[in-house]
Amino acid sequence: MNAFLSEAVANKYDSYYDTTLGQKVDNIEKQIVASYLRDIPRQAVLELGCGTGHWTEFLSDMGFSVSAVDISEAMLAVATKKSLRNVIFQKADAANLPFSNESFGIIVSITMLEFTHDPKKVLSEIYRVLKSGGLLVLGCVNVSSELGKAKDNHQTYRNATFFSKTELKELLSVFGEPKITECVYLSPAFEILDGAMEKYPVEGAFLAACVRKTG
Repeated sequence: MNAFLSEAVANKYDSYYDTTLGQKVDNIEKQIVASYLRDIPRQAVLELGCGTGHWTEFLSDMGFSVSAVDISEAMLAVATKKSLRNVIFQKADAANLPFSNESFGIIVSITMLEFTHDPKKVLSEIYRVLKSGGLLVLGCVNVSSELGKAKDNHQTYRNATFFSKTELKELLSVFGEPKITECVYLSPAFEILDGAMEKYPVEGAFLAACVRKTG
């Protein structure tokens, strides 16, 4: 079962970002994603798996107009209450998008792909909807990280399909040559190590990827 369909999960989802750990993780992830988008002309963005609108707000604040979709009515109910600027929320399945071919120049999806039933089908839909030369920005949980290794202990992650850096690169190679940045280095005790050392003894929990559609 998709835990994100639950109203209880949706209503408490944003509380993670009120915690010290959540704020640190959020800041690290957003720095990387912002670096991918900072010099891109402001335009319409399709956000897949918008959830409660946490990343939607980030994209809106960066100056993009956002079409934000999610399959969870419970998550969308929370998102729409935020009254974000230049944002349209819509219920849609990422594996069967209600948009015409090559209709967006930028598609962003943060921690959504690993929770879909058929990631390859979703990527095929993204390819269809993304304009030639358009930019795809993805954020995924790294299966080889401490968080990835502990996924069976977490109800929300138990049924997810996490990817390694190599696997994600292979999946995105149909678009072009992806750039993938690791961050959020968590110790086995789930302490953040980012910035604490030159070389990390663990893999980053968050894989931030960007790739241009060359076909």
